[in-house]
Amino acid sequence: MSAARIGGNVSDINSTAGVMTDTGVAAVDAGSEATNFSNTMEGEVTDVTEVLSSRFIDLADGLRSAITAAKNRLAATDWEGSSQAAATDTEAALNSEVDNVLTNALDSVQEFKTFMMARATEFVSMVEGDFNTIMGNIDTAYGDLGTASETFARNLEEADRTITFNG
Repeated sequence: MSAARIGGNVSDINSTAGVMTDTGVAAVDAGSEATNFSNTMEGEVTDVTEVLSSRFIDLADGLRSAITAAKNRLAATDWEGSSQAAATDTEAALNSEVDNVLTNALDSVQEFKTFMMARATEFVSMVEGDFNTIMGNIDTAYGDLGTASETFARNLEEADRTITFNG
């Protein structure tokens, strides 16, 4: 009865050693996945800001076309006094305002990108530095626990054989 109990415990200890080793490997894998995520995040920030910039440029181009079309419609009519000059001035003022808004929008997108890329870079540094170090330490610690458990299990098996042989 005593031998079966020791053998069962040895098996449990060996299983636990395997789980400990697997846990350490999972910690290292988590570090690798975090690094991959942070690299993906940088690409996504670039994609989002490019889409925003493109959309703002398209909107500005559409507004400029509408302003020009409105002026051209007015140009086809009879002008009296300074109306034509006022329409031309208005077109220039509206286009200038569109340019100002577009510049501000594009500057804001660039500031957003700069801010997000700085955060992404900080995240990458943290992952590649502290996080991966911690995960590596966890891997080492669990690996050491697994080795100690396997040694303990071998010692129990040896004690069991010695007891059986002497018994």
